[in-house]
Amino acid sequence: MANLAMAADLSWRAYASLQFYRVLHGLAFFAITPLIPWLRLCSRRIATGFNDYSGLVKSAQRPVLWIHGVSMGEAMVAAGFAIELKKKFPGYQIAFTTTHPDVFASVKKRQIADLVAYFPLDNFLAMTRIFARWKPSAVFVAETDFWPEFAWQCRSRKIPLILVNGRISSKIAQFYQACPGLGEVVFSSFSLLAVQSETDAQRLLAIGARPSQIQVLGNMKADLTPASVADLTSITNWLSSRQCVVLGSLHPVEFAMLKPAISSLISRKIAVIVAPRNPANSQKWLAELQSQSVKVCCRSQFNDSISADVMILDTMGELATVYGLAAAAFVGGTLDPSVGGHNPLEVMQKHVPLLSGPYYRNFADIVDQLKTAGGITLISSASDAESAFIRLLSDKSEACRQVSVADNILEKSCGSLQQTLQAAINAAGLPIA
Repeated sequence: MANLAMAADLSWRAYASLQFYRVLHGLAFFAITPLIPWLRLCSRRIATGFNDYSGLVKSAQRPVLWIHGVSMGEAMVAAGFAIELKKKFPGYQIAFTTTHPDVFASVKKRQIADLVAYFPLDNFLAMTRIFARWKPSAVFVAETDFWPEFAWQCRSRKIPLILVNGRISSKIAQFYQACPGLGEVVFSSFSLLAVQSETDAQRLLAIGARPSQIQVLGNMKADLTPASVADLTSITNWLSSRQCVVLGSLHPVEFAMLKPAISSLISRKIAVIVAPRNPANSQKWLAELQSQSVKVCCRSQFNDSISADVMILDTMGELATVYGLAAAAFVGGTLDPSVGGHNPLEVMQKHVPLLSGPYYRNFADIVDQLKTAGGITLISSASDAESAFIRLLSDKSEACRQVSVADNILEKSCGSLQQTLQAAINAAGLPIA
């Protein structure tokens, strides 16, 4: 094992860090081993993916291109990238890994990949198994999931490892600067680090990545955010001539913060559509608003006889279209520092004035551009939200100016997918038929 590590040209510091990481990982695994039967009963992920976590995935039958997207946002990029790879390399099997059960189910249902699995535990045995079964010709990681054993397996096997749509958070940068040995194991293993912004590039350089590895190619989500279409006739009839604001992808802490703004807006005869990030919160939020004497209904139970000032969008797949009904819209996940923001591009595509909280690290490149150019309104409280909505709904020229700025930024952001695809293919040395 030592010879393999040194054959991969690791420094002694990096090699020692890798061994220490393996020991800690092994100790943690043995500590939770007695809990595995209970976890298989209680966890959907472990129940459906236990073999995957051990690296016991289905073996490949043809050459493999492996794409990894850790959770929902990253998986949107990974899935779009996988579809483009599949078009260009029909002779390869596309393998897709994730850590999110909804992503796992969606990728299988849409038949995006030939092989779909949960990402294995980052230990020597599990990773050795999956690499032996898939023997990938190249591996592509979407955005921000970095694992030392995984990276080392690519490096030691001389498999091109490519980061696409890379996003390097301040937390990731701080961790690997504090652990430079692990940073070398991970980031020196990449053939290409294609990142969204100059900020991401500078953080990689501070970690120790080589400038020759890094390319700033923008955010692929501008190309991959679908122009959703849904039948909103009943909602349009419900709105009648009223102006509407949409609070999209809200988390519980944000709903609690914005309830006073909801009450204030409806007192001004402005309709409000609230879209929970997790539809399971719908009934609870419905009851909370009803307890405050708010006339509220759920989209799934709506009919023409219902009179309401607030609609809770408890359905799936409609939010991106609903944004088009708004006079202004707030994108959630941005008032909760643990989330880091949801997709503002869905609002921008509908040419609607955009509001966001201060926590938008998942889309920092786009939001920072909007912020600098004055194409977004940032809020941090219910009173901020109330005043911003009223200003945008009453001042049409300001709303139009903000939308115009956002339109220009959106236009400039398009095209990253094809640039990244070409750069990744070149870095992986893949022959196009």
